[in-house]
Amino acid sequence: MKKILSLVLSLIMLTGCFSLSAFAENNGGEKALKFNGNGKFTILNISDIQDKYPMENLAKDYITATVDKVKPDLIILTGDNIAGYDVKAKKDAELAIREFMDIFEEREIKVAAVFGNHDDEGTELTKEEQIAIYESYDCYVGEKGFCVKDRVGNYNLPIMKSDGSGYGFNLWLTDSGTYNTENDYGGYACVYTEQIEWYKKTAAELKEKNGGKSVPSINFQHIIVPEIFDALKETKLLWFGRVIRRENPLNDKTRYYALPDGAKGQLREYPCPPYYNNGQFDAMLETGDILATVSGHDHENTFEIDYKGIKIINTPTIGFHSYNDINIGSRVFVIDENEPESFETYCLTYSDVYPELDNDPLYKARILYDIDTTGWFTKLVSLIRIAGADGMSFKEFGVNVINIFKNIQLF
Repeated sequence: MKKILSLVLSLIMLTGCFSLSAFAENNGGEKALKFNGNGKFTILNISDIQDKYPMENLAKDYITATVDKVKPDLIILTGDNIAGYDVKAKKDAELAIREFMDIFEEREIKVAAVFGNHDDEGTELTKEEQIAIYESYDCYVGEKGFCVKDRVGNYNLPIMKSDGSGYGFNLWLTDSGTYNTENDYGGYACVYTEQIEWYKKTAAELKEKNGGKSVPSINFQHIIVPEIFDALKETKLLWFGRVIRRENPLNDKTRYYALPDGAKGQLREYPCPPYYNNGQFDAMLETGDILATVSGHDHENTFEIDYKGIKIINTPTIGFHSYNDINIGSRVFVIDENEPESFETYCLTYSDVYPELDNDPLYKARILYDIDTTGWFTKLVSLIRIAGADGMSFKEFGVNVINIFKNIQLF
């Protein structure tokens, strides 16, 4: 009898943290996703807000202005949505989440989210409790989904065709974890094998429901896949800004990388994937449904790289509370149900949202630092970072440094 009761309790717990997809609950309801009458569906990907409570006013205004400019059908948050280490008390962490969720709720824009390595780091508010806060909003269409060990919120969101005749697209949302506890390699966590098996099983079920055809999909998670260093081009050290250095503690070798030919965007810091690989990317290739895998985590990177038929994409930070860069922004996806494989994506930067600031010589410094509180030396360093943008010649760099000294009194 005890064994039977134990089995029943286990099934109840599993059921409470698993479903085939959010679509199973939301199909036909107000939360169902569907292409518009023009056959388009727009996603605003916001990553690494990583703020405390109260949120930086600059960040709150920027997020609001970005949402109002894009007017997306869906917002996807790809982790480090709050800085758990700076909102240790449960109430503070809850209020930090509500800071941005209130913006989306007021505009009645659907929202889905995954966790990053900082969401529950140092805070008393667990992932399960954070999910409950998200779910308290009418605009939230995410779910707990498949849970394993410390991973919460693995689910998929199908997008129905505009005429309601079937699946037009699919979105995978994956909890990529926090820090590595699987082995002694150290570093960041890797997607578990159990998550990969769940993905393969669910994708097969979705394919069967779709008349035997794979549904074109994009995967969203916080930490980038380990294959990024296979996708990048190994090179020699050149003029800074074009090449990044990676010191791998597993082999004590320092290597230099640049974007490969044909890549878009910028590589401004070395990517931080796990040091080990459980085969997530290989499973994507094998399953054949995923067109792109999108990550945040590496705040300054904005690249799109084609690798083995799958785009590896990085979305920059939109936050101001942690380290920032002139690439601060978000990423937009526009999907056409008639040509889903040819989706459009681009980054929306601070100057895209506030074009009037292009004529302000200090607007980039405001992005990097709060000019009212930061010392002169840090301001100077920030402007030197700006002057050293990708592709800048030595002559251009020198001119910019001279201008920095000329303008320093403007602070």
